Amino acid sequence: MNQKKHKTEDLGNWKPFVEQLHKEWEKVKSEQVDENLELKEKTWKRVDRKIFSPRRYILRAGWAVAAALVGVMLYWGYKIPEKHEIKSVAYIEHSYVEGRMYILPDSSTVWLEPESKIRISSDFLSKREVWLTGSSVFEVKKKANTDFKVYINTACIEVKGTVFSVNQPTLDTSIIALYEGAIDFVGKNQSLISMAPSQRLVYDVHTGSTLVEKFPENIQWVDGNYRFTDIRLDNLMDFIRKKYRVEVELDKAVNHGLLLTGTIRNDESMEAVIEKICFSSQLTYKKNGSHYLLMK
Repeated sequence: MNQKKHKTEDLGNWKPFVEQLHKEWEKVKSEQVDENLELKEKTWKRVDRKIFSPRRYILRAGWAVAAALVGVMLYWGYKIPEKHEIKSVAYIEHSYVEGRMYILPDSSTVWLEPESKIRISSDFLSKREVWLTGSSVFEVKKKANTDFKVYINTACIEVKGTVFSVNQPTLDTSIIALYEGAIDFVGKNQSLISMAPSQRLVYDVHTGSTLVEKFPENIQWVDGNYRFTDIRLDNLMDFIRKKYRVEVELDKAVNHGLLLTGTIRNDESMEAVIEKICFSSQLTYKKNGSHYLLMK
């Protein structure tokens, strides 16, 4: 009898400690997602049964509590170093609603279009990388021994110091046009395409296919605007088709070779551009969905 009484009293000393372990375990459950949660729950139930159940479990109770304690200590010991290994990287985002023009820390300039945004890391100067959603024009400053990369959908543009535009009016197509300098384009198939000024690359996001074509040299980027000098009307329509991803048709009675000079802002709406062209060319237009027909 005395021996049993002594063991029961020892067990009573364990009880507050076990209750504290319960509290700590509840904290761990609320803070961490653990793949062995079900196993740990079963372990606790066994500990509860052996500590607080009838006397036939008393002799093994001390061992159960010790095993649970070791398990919790190992769990915390595993998780704490893991937290220290996580490196926090801060990012800076800028969207069109905050301003059409954004100057990067290296003095490069990004001209955003509506519903577009960029993201850069807080240590941009050590690694010049930009993630673009939507469309914009980049004026990149040359910097010795440092790359400048723009990531779009499933592709990357490696910049040498240049002026180029990225149009992504839909999720299916990206269109890159180079106005000055040189860039390398790398798509999902990892093939590299080097581009020269007055070249335009059409990229299919899903298949990874590319098409490189020339566009008129009298289309330039100047001070936040596309500038056209004596450009044929049909060539200007081709530019509009690529930029806005709409169908623009010239009526047969319209002079396709009519020369136009003017500017278009990169964020100017399709309607505003069509009305400007019609006003300067003494034309009218009809709209049917995304299809425009310019007429006399």
